[in-house]
Amino acid sequence: MIFETLQKLNIPCVYSHFKDKDAPKEPPYIVYIGNGQDTFEADDTFYHTRNRYQVEYYFTKKDETIEAAIESQLLADGFLYEKSEDVFIEEENVFVIYYLI
Repeated sequence: MIFETLQKLNIPCVYSHFKDKDAPKEPPYIVYIGNGQDTFEADDTFYHTRNRYQVEYYFTKKDETIEAAIESQLLADGFLYEKSEDVFIEEENVFVIYYLI
């Protein structure tokens, strides 16, 4: 379900990591990974479960339009999120923003 939402953005996107042959040459791109599950349980029964994800948006040039598109699409498809600051990864010369869903 989250993958379908992210595909709507027309930005290269993959679960966990890109294989070398599929890796985009340059950012921007998105990587997402499962981050556990929230559950509501009582009387030895699960009443509600919801998967959590970490969505990582990688970029070299700040583009608030892309960030707004990501956030709008997440909200439009019913995903609430927390957003990190811009984090610079020196070894890769790239920035990343983490969205915790």
